[in-house]
Amino acid sequence: MANPDQLANSLRTRHIMMISLGGMVGAGFFIGAASAILKAGPAVFISYIISGLIVYLVNLSIRDLALDGGPDGGSFMKQIRTHLGERVGFIAGWAYWLTWVVVLGAEVLFGAELLQPYIHLPIVTLEILILIVMTAVNLMSVKGYGEFEYWFSLIKLLAIGVFVAVALWALGRGFFGWGPQVPVMHNILGYGGFHPKGWMAVIAVVPTIFFSMNGSEIVTVAALESEDPDGNIVRITRTIAVRIGGFFLISIALILALRPWTTLDPSQSPFLFVLRQIGVPYVDTFVWAVIVTAVLSSLNSAIYVTSRILFEMAEHKDAPAFFLKVDEKTQLPRRSVIACFIGGVIVVLASTLSRDEIFFVMLSLTGTLMLFNNLLIVLARMKMDAKNQFAPRLACFLLAITFGSMFLVPSTVSQALMGAAAIVIIGIAAYFHNRRLEA
Repeated sequence: MANPDQLANSLRTRHIMMISLGGMVGAGFFIGAASAILKAGPAVFISYIISGLIVYLVNLSIRDLALDGGPDGGSFMKQIRTHLGERVGFIAGWAYWLTWVVVLGAEVLFGAELLQPYIHLPIVTLEILILIVMTAVNLMSVKGYGEFEYWFSLIKLLAIGVFVAVALWALGRGFFGWGPQVPVMHNILGYGGFHPKGWMAVIAVVPTIFFSMNGSEIVTVAALESEDPDGNIVRITRTIAVRIGGFFLISIALILALRPWTTLDPSQSPFLFVLRQIGVPYVDTFVWAVIVTAVLSSLNSAIYVTSRILFEMAEHKDAPAFFLKVDEKTQLPRRSVIACFIGGVIVVLASTLSRDEIFFVMLSLTGTLMLFNNLLIVLARMKMDAKNQFAPRLACFLLAITFGSMFLVPSTVSQALMGAAAIVIIGIAAYFHNRRLEA
């Protein structure tokens, strides 16, 4: 019989490696890249490098924390608690949980909007139905989550691979005289130069890009339920530079090379736009299917990680002990999974009842909370080891620059302030919570 107090270790290395490869590629990248390009021009490539460097450095810190903690060291959230204290652990846990519950709800909304033209149900009914289906996947077994995420990630990787192959073919046919030549340098430099919007614009779009890359840390939580936690975390970290370069940088470079950046539509996927211009048949259906897959993948992972973080917080008395119950057969924290489902329903209903007020406030919190949790990961790494401080210090500097750049754009100033206010409120709750435990 399974240990009733322990989660399963049924994820295989193939699950972990595929999740690590495709997990950081969400719908935001397939759609949101056009907006970033239009705001910064071709110099957005530098913005992607900066954002990718931050993600890489934070993941190095996660690796070091995991190896220091050993097989029983828990997730990066537990390591924050170990090195920065119980109160900070409370703040980090609830800030992270709140972030991903809101993301979970937002993915449900977006997925329903994509599916409604084909599934003729009221939008709220469709939203709840999507949430029920993906929650059911997470209630089957941890292997069920891993298997679904394996195939979701594979589809996303194949989609990027197809795009890169077609884009290189479009460039190559002109170079070798098999077709029209693409004016690469003119497309990149012919519309105001490399940085037509100025260098401040390059910095200003970093938060948006960084947020679209977030989620790479989820696989380190999943690795704890695998057959080789430490080994898998090391393997994941080794590939992150390749993932950032291969998925984000090459794709953006090809988009910039193939079409004038000024012709992009911020409301449309730049991948769809470029493939249409090349003349690829059935491209609308192809890109739609990929984006739906990316949404379901993000939703699947959001349910998974929020339930595990809630379970871990319950272990440390930061959440009710009710959430510690593990199903004896599947070794799943079913109550935590269902609680996250309820959280997603609340976000969906908030969007339905007050999209421009309550839901907007919820969504506005997530960016600052993501930055805050990344900062705590790096600070925990610095506290863990007084030596080898260059990488975490550089990460702290870049995270501070990213937060500061949110004040360069009017639309993100309110997000920064509301996120900071949420951290203060959670901090006050942590203070009274700790006093109650100590009484």
